[in-house]
Amino acid sequence: MKKFLTAHYEKIILAGLLVIFAALLYYQLLFVQKAQTQDVAAKVNPVQKPSDYTPVDFASDRKYRMETVFSEWNKIESAKDSPIATQMMSPYPMAECVYCHTLIPADAYPAINETKNGKCPACGKALAPREQVEDELLGKADSNSNGIPDEWEKENNISADFESSESDEDGDGFTLFQEYKAKTNPTDPKSHPQYISQIYVSAISQTRFRGLELVSVDTTKKDKKDWVATFNVIRNNRTRSEFVQINVGTFKSNEVDFKLIDIEIDDSQKPVAYVQRIDKVNERIPCRIKQAVYDPYPRVRFLNMLNNSTFINAVGTQFKLGSEKTGEELYEVVSADVAKKEVVVKGVPTDPEADASTLETFKLVAAPKDNTASDTGKSSSKASSSSSAADDSPFLKQQ
Repeated sequence: MKKFLTAHYEKIILAGLLVIFAALLYYQLLFVQKAQTQDVAAKVNPVQKPSDYTPVDFASDRKYRMETVFSEWNKIESAKDSPIATQMMSPYPMAECVYCHTLIPADAYPAINETKNGKCPACGKALAPREQVEDELLGKADSNSNGIPDEWEKENNISADFESSESDEDGDGFTLFQEYKAKTNPTDPKSHPQYISQIYVSAISQTRFRGLELVSVDTTKKDKKDWVATFNVIRNNRTRSEFVQINVGTFKSNEVDFKLIDIEIDDSQKPVAYVQRIDKVNERIPCRIKQAVYDPYPRVRFLNMLNNSTFINAVGTQFKLGSEKTGEELYEVVSADVAKKEVVVKGVPTDPEADASTLETFKLVAAPKDNTASDTGKSSSKASSSSSAADDSPFLKQQ
């Protein structure tokens, strides 16, 4: 036996490997067959996921009722001789039954203020009277169907035959429809809604003073005028240490000149050094040990919905809207709430002799998601990313 194994050990090993290979191949075939069976079963009998659809009762929910479309403002009427006949070339008004959703004559719905219900000729269910639709054009002629009454267009010397609601007759940036809604004169460039009504907040940020860091404060002396604050600053691309005292000299960081104006101990018994840029008045920039230092005046990127542009102003600065031709509006950025994304601006008189007390204060907020500016007009959903106003725009100038 030993001689047999010695003489044929290679064949024995090879035979063993073949057996193992055959077993692995068998199990692999079983695995593939099982996977195919499961795949076929999943396609033949798919697992039904629960529906996330919320059922709506179109019959009882009044906002889905189709008869409101066929309100009293719709002047199309069927022939009076027959409820199912029409005059030649006159469309016959149809409505949808709120129950069976079949197209039925609009006359099946009783008129506004009618006390009795109608009846659907298809399913036989009772149909409630029509509802009054609120519409500014109710009873007013609008021959060009631009949403503006012919009467208003005539009063303002606007052609009621061809004029589009998106046209701008006087070049003040507001469309004819916007001027109609605001009841301003569409032919006078200085008669229009306030430009500030089209300004929204795009973003608010605070600039960090990079290269300015408070390292330590020596408070061992009794008089805080003798306290010494140590700052790490970047100058000429190198980090340097500056040892400064209150109102003694200035120091520079990244080409910005600062001076130390005060040192206080906060509620946590830690020192806070207040610095000020030498070109600013009444500025107090708090610096805490080993913490980032930020500009106390947030920068606001505004969105001008009229010309789809953006411009940036910091709190405390002014910006001008409009032009000499269309009338100028001057505003100052009073405050900015980073968390709420709200900015308060106040009007500034452009005439030195004007009464400043009559100027308003406005709270500007983020633009609506659909980027529709307000009820006074329509605007596009895109805005160009620019750090200042477009040079070719007459509606915005940096102050």
